Order: sequence, then structure tokens, then C-alpha cells
Amino acid sequence: MGSAATSGVTDAVFRPASVAVVGASSNADSPGHDYVRSLIDFGFRGPIYPINPRATEIAGLPAYPTLAAVPGDVDYAISCVPAPAVLPLIDECRAKGVRTLHLFTGRFAETGDAGAAALERDVARRASDAGIRVIGPNCMGVYDAVGGMAFRPDLPREPGDVAFLSQSGNNSVELMLHGAARGLRFSKVVSYGNALDLSEADFLDYLADDDDTRVVGAYIEGTGDGRRLFEALRRCAGAKPVVVLKGGRTGAGSRTAASHTAALAGRRQVWSAMLRQAGAVEVSTFDDLIDMLVAFAFLRVEAHALGAAPAVGVVGGGGGRAVQSADVCEEAGLRVPKLPAAIRVMLRERAPELADWVDNPVDQSILAGSAVSGARVLEMMLASPELDGLIANVGEDWVLGRPDAVDRMAHLVGRFAEIGERAEKPIAFVLGVADSPDETKWRAVEGGRQRLTDARLAVYPSVDRAARAMARYIAHLAAQQEHGGTPAAEGVRR
Repeated sequence: MGSAATSGVTDAVFRPASVAVVGASSNADSPGHDYVRSLIDFGFRGPIYPINPRATEIAGLPAYPTLAAVPGDVDYAISCVPAPAVLPLIDECRAKGVRTLHLFTGRFAETGDAGAAALERDVARRASDAGIRVIGPNCMGVYDAVGGMAFRPDLPREPGDVAFLSQSGNNSVELMLHGAARGLRFSKVVSYGNALDLSEADFLDYLADDDDTRVVGAYIEGTGDGRRLFEALRRCAGAKPVVVLKGGRTGAGSRTAASHTAALAGRRQVWSAMLRQAGAVEVSTFDDLIDMLVAFAFLRVEAHALGAAPAVGVVGGGGGRAVQSADVCEEAGLRVPKLPAAIRVMLRERAPELADWVDNPVDQSILAGSAVSGARVLEMMLASPELDGLIANVGEDWVLGRPDAVDRMAHLVGRFAEIGERAEKPIAFVLGVADSPDETKWRAVEGGRQRLTDARLAVYPSVDRAARAMARYIAHLAAQQEHGGTPAAEGVRR
């Protein structure tokens, strides 16, 4: 692991030797308690110092009235005190030798108040004079499961190789929780808020060289230095896939961004051009952001797929879903060719009555009761050199209507997972949301999703989302290959 020479971020930001929580609290429903509890629960290896002048113990740890009263060194301080108390806190940090100050504290420039904005500028100047790097203000801070750093106790404990940067604190939490349900695990996550010091460009520079990170996602509302951001994005995207959701694309969104993180959002067309030129993948919704991170994390691609519009085979679902699948795939930029002749020959040997009936997409209802299963056709498609990628529909609505629904679902998903684990082509699995009022069926769907995500496979809630993600994934890798891009973009599942 290493940090870029041009970045203000060092390993100490993610792996400090000791942490103090200033404004720590015994109230379990407070941020000052959450930070202490998170550090304990995530197994932070160094000393944790709760700072509260009215407490002697918090979450089982000795509490101290001030930073000066702490008996040991303090590398990293988390501020949960009100905004007016931050300037004196910086003086305390300077005296204690603190290197990084994370300001969960908000109500600075994002409020639109001139006095609050002036206070933020004073904070920046005083921290700079003290040689202290600042994350925030108005942010959740840093997550690094390996280093035991986290900002909520309910975040995923298992480390992974996806990093995420977010100007929004809530977005960072939501992406981790919803992404974890799709199998994503995270190397480092940073909520950086108003970015009065360390910015998205600093963290992108760091992540470009971070050996723990293979894929980077970012939610950015605005920037104070467009040229610096472009250079950092280009550098990071040249080393690994970078997916960016730009907040504040519309007039209303831009206005809201200013009141959220004091961000200057900028014109949508300028941002899109910048992201494209930097080699990043731009998405326009939170769902698309997760979908693309899942694609880069779990899909595989063969070199022959990196050309013209890739050809996909689609298996599963009834007749209506087959028709819709063909439509959404082509609309996404994927080709849906007729069933390859070699597969038709194999079908004629196994189920002669189906050979001239089944096509691509494969209507699962046609296969019902025959000697050929959807999983077997999926295996045939994997072996076909005429198909570059596959979309496998579990078809949970049909499966759950059978008398042996639970066992059938488990068997089908198990077969799909086995095929996916040994596949050398990208396969997107489609399994809808578990919205049945029947708890048994709900558990069957969730169990199926867990089986697929445990196998580190790309799972999507609908065919259209799977098709869009696969098309953009392959198109991005093709563009990277054309411009001499890095092989690190070939997905992270090994």
C-alpha cells in the first residue's frame, strides 16, 4: 500500500495509531457514542480515548476531560462538538500533536450563513498553521475494516476491495449497506463533506496506489479545484475502474447541494465531458452506481468480447420476460443473436421436440418438463464462441408457484452458482426483490440471493438493470483496451 506523492492523504489517515473522540457521549443514540462504539466493535487495535468533561467512563473505556489529560499520544481526533468549539479544539490538537482532525461537526458554510462560512475559513487557516490535516467538516469520516476504523457499528465487518468516496454522509452509509446486500465488500470509505482541506482529489490520488482497492466509486456534488480533480480522476481511472455519480446535475439539485455540503455543483455538460475525458464511468442514479460497482467487482470478460456490440445469451423467465429481455438488451447496446447452431444441434440430441422451438432469449416455460434445464442451456451458451456474455434469470415468480418451491429454488440457484463460479465469461444473474407476503417464499428468495452473492457473482433485481450494467462494463473495458488501459479493469473476482 502507498499514497501518491501529490496527495495530502497518508496511510495514517486510515490506519492511525490512536484515536480520540472529542464530544464522546454515554447516550447510545448520539454520534459521540456511535464513534466510540464503532471503534470498539471493529477492533481498533490502538488506544481509544473518549473526551468528555462530565464523564469518567464511556462504553467501558476511561473518559478524559480534555485532550491534554490523555496520558498517551493522539494521532487522530474525531470532533463531535458544536461548531463554535472547533477553533479551541484545533489549539488542543496542536498541543497534543494530533495529525488528522475529522470534523463530524457541521453547521459551517453549508448553512448559507456568512458568519458560519467565515468560521469555516478560520478553521481552515488555523488547522493549516498547526500542520493538521482536516477531513470535513460536516461528514461521517473514514471506514477501514482492516484498520478497525468505522463511523457506524452496523457497517460491514468483512473487508473487501471496493472503495467509495462521498461528499454525503448518508450516501456513504446507504451505499455500504445496500451494496453489502449485493455482495460488495469495502477496502476504504470516506465521507468528506465540505472538503475544506482534504478533498476528493486527495483521496482519489491515494486510492490510485492503494493495493487494497481494485474498484473505486464516488459521489461528488462539487469541487473547489476542477483541474486538480480532473488530474486525480485521470490518474486513478488509469489504474482501476472509477464510477462517479454526480450530484447537483439539475437546478434544484445544484441548489440543494449548496445547502448540503457547500458544494459548487457546476454545469452538467462540463462535468460529463470531464468525467469522460478522465476515463471514469458516469452514472446518473444511486441504483446505477451500485449496479456498476457490482459489475466491476464480479463480472469477468474475455478479450474477444472487447469489440463491437457484444452478443449475449439470455436464459430463464417466461415468454413475456423473454420478449422484454430481448428488448432491454438491445436498447442497452447488447446484441441478442439467434440461438447458435451448435447449441441447436445439442438440443436436437437431448430434446428433439425443442430444437426448432427454443431460441435466444430462452423461454423457460418451453423447457418445463423436458430433458433440458435452463441451467444446462446456460452451460451450452458458456461454451459457445458466438456469445460474449450471459444473463441468467432465476424466474423466482414461476419457481415459487410450484409445490416444492423452496427446494426447487435452492436447487436452481445452487446450479446457477456452480456454473457462475467456473465461468470465464461475464454472467449477470437476475433475481427480483423478495416482496412476497409469504415468509417461506420470502426466505427462499433471500436465501437464493445470499447463495449467489456468497459465490461473488453479479446479481441484479431486473433484466434491464443487468443489461445496462453489462453493456457499460464491456464498453468501458473496450475503451480502456483501445487506449492502452490497465488490465486491472478486468474485474476483481479471482
